[in-house]
Amino acid sequence: MLKQKEMTIEEFIVFATSPENEDRNLEFIDGEVIEMSPGRTTYSKVAIVLAAVVYIFCEKHNIPYNASGSEGAYRVGNNTVAPDFAYRSAELINEYPDPVPPQWAVEIISPTDKATDIRNKREIYLHAGILYWEVYYPERSIDVYAPGQPKKTYSMGDVLDGGDVLPSFTLAVADLFA
Repeated sequence: MLKQKEMTIEEFIVFATSPENEDRNLEFIDGEVIEMSPGRTTYSKVAIVLAAVVYIFCEKHNIPYNASGSEGAYRVGNNTVAPDFAYRSAELINEYPDPVPPQWAVEIISPTDKATDIRNKREIYLHAGILYWEVYYPERSIDVYAPGQPKKTYSMGDVLDGGDVLPSFTLAVADLFA
């Protein structure tokens, strides 16, 4: 990850939307521009499986499906995050960054992610009241941070749920890593 000098959210939006940066995957965390490294195909498969399962669930239950992947950036407070998977019931907005935060965000943790960066993003999601999952691929485990509840860790044999965001949604951990 390439870190830049500190700037305001408004300066970041100008920087990120300039022609020379339009093809870069940037986040803005606590005043710093962070360029995300390209991901691993095995990790992105988890996000695609989750997106597909949530799509099928929403279609079956006539629930709005407004989801994005790591290319979708959201403004959360004075930060811009691009979760590996994000969902909300409200329509997505064609603005950078989307000014309406997701209700549910999922980050697939890479071996190259720094613990401080993971913690900083987690705090952004938690402070905003967003259902947040941290997926640890090699370990095949998921830490779930639901607003107002203690962290829960799920592993193979466990079943995840959509919490207050998608109340009757369930997904076996094994199916996520299939």
